[in-house]
Amino acid sequence: MSTTHRTSGAGTERHASRTRVLLVASTAALGVLATAGVGVAASHSELTVEIDGVSRPVSTYRPTVGATLSELGVHLGPHDLVSPNLDEAVTDGASVVVRTAHPFDLEVDGAMTTVWSTSTTADGILAAADAAQGSVTMAADRSFSRVALTPLVSRARSVTVTVAGASQQVSALPGQDVHQVLAEAGIEVSPIDRVKVVSQDGSLQVVVTKVERGVDTTSVDVDYQTTEERTEDLFEGESEVRIVGAAGKEITSAWTEKHDGKVVHSAAVGDQVTTQPVTQVVRIGTKKVTPEALVEAGIDPKATPEAQDGADGARSVRYRAALGSISAPAEIAAIRGESAIASGGSATTSNAETGLAPLAVYSGGDPRTIAHTMVSARGWSDVEFQCLVSLWDRESGWNPYAANPSSGAYGIPQALPGSKMASAGADWQTNPATQISWGLGYIAGRYGTPCGAWGHSNSVGWY
Repeated sequence: MSTTHRTSGAGTERHASRTRVLLVASTAALGVLATAGVGVAASHSELTVEIDGVSRPVSTYRPTVGATLSELGVHLGPHDLVSPNLDEAVTDGASVVVRTAHPFDLEVDGAMTTVWSTSTTADGILAAADAAQGSVTMAADRSFSRVALTPLVSRARSVTVTVAGASQQVSALPGQDVHQVLAEAGIEVSPIDRVKVVSQDGSLQVVVTKVERGVDTTSVDVDYQTTEERTEDLFEGESEVRIVGAAGKEITSAWTEKHDGKVVHSAAVGDQVTTQPVTQVVRIGTKKVTPEALVEAGIDPKATPEAQDGADGARSVRYRAALGSISAPAEIAAIRGESAIASGGSATTSNAETGLAPLAVYSGGDPRTIAHTMVSARGWSDVEFQCLVSLWDRESGWNPYAANPSSGAYGIPQALPGSKMASAGADWQTNPATQISWGLGYIAGRYGTPCGAWGHSNSVGWY
């Protein structure tokens, strides 16, 4: 047990020593023979002196117990016990018993205090503390080095042993120290575990706290940064994520001490970034928003920005309403500064590449821009977009008014008949966005991708 032994009294004072008792007893006996003829034989006494369990016969002419012990060189501390009292007379055949007290550092109701006791067992030492004070604890760590650990009990008894919060009853025998009792019960205790003996309400409990020491590592996220790019490819109020940000990883190392699995001490010893965070890049639109600019881009002039989350979780804000999905054809024509095209009109001029006759000259923005956005929205690559450009270059030259006078095919995708595109919007005759939406749906359903349609067109001349 981790108790502190101190010498009581002045620096020259010392407790009773078994070796010294034997030596002084022999010397005293010789003194008796040397003085036998001096006339003091009447005060001579033969008695037994027991010091801390060691008994020896003593012959003395001293009148009191105190004088006899002083003659033997036994100097008593203020907490030592002597029976009979020091001032009592020495009688022939008497026995003098000396018990040396030692200081023990105990924890009483959470506060450290020093208790002096002549007991040689833990239960006796704990009993030296006033039971009325509550819970009394005595440390019994293996880290305390001395020749012999204090025995746990003075008599055979049952002791409660609690290890990491789980309790059981074990038997303790006189002479066994705490660790011998635990070993007999099959309870393993490491050199760094905390062991203490607790006395409370007359019961004796051995509490073992399992101690773990070492370096723990923890992985934590490193937040990514976000930067913005200004671009005229997007309208004011629009934004999209060009590069999706990703958190990095950092490994933090700390030396820890745990008691019964709970960290009681922790000190950082280092950290290392194992994965660098990826900076998120967001494109911010700077292009002025006007009805004319929206119509030119194939967007309805009454459209408003709409937020949408992509498959990667990145949010984009765009004008998404297709041209003609909100506004009437006449409104769109007025913005363009042109007359509405009458339904069912006939071709008047031929296209240089396709020979198709447009109902009117298209003056809006390049429909390819609209198509590129729709192709990307379907998850098709730029290679697929190039196949689409080649296909509809051949079919209509990307003219939303292109009409085939012989077959009746109409518009950018050359739908046959053109009225099929009404399923994509009522403005199918004038709105390139409606025609492109229908055409991409037709290609996806029949050929899978634009390159599939382009390959078929190259093979047979139509798709």
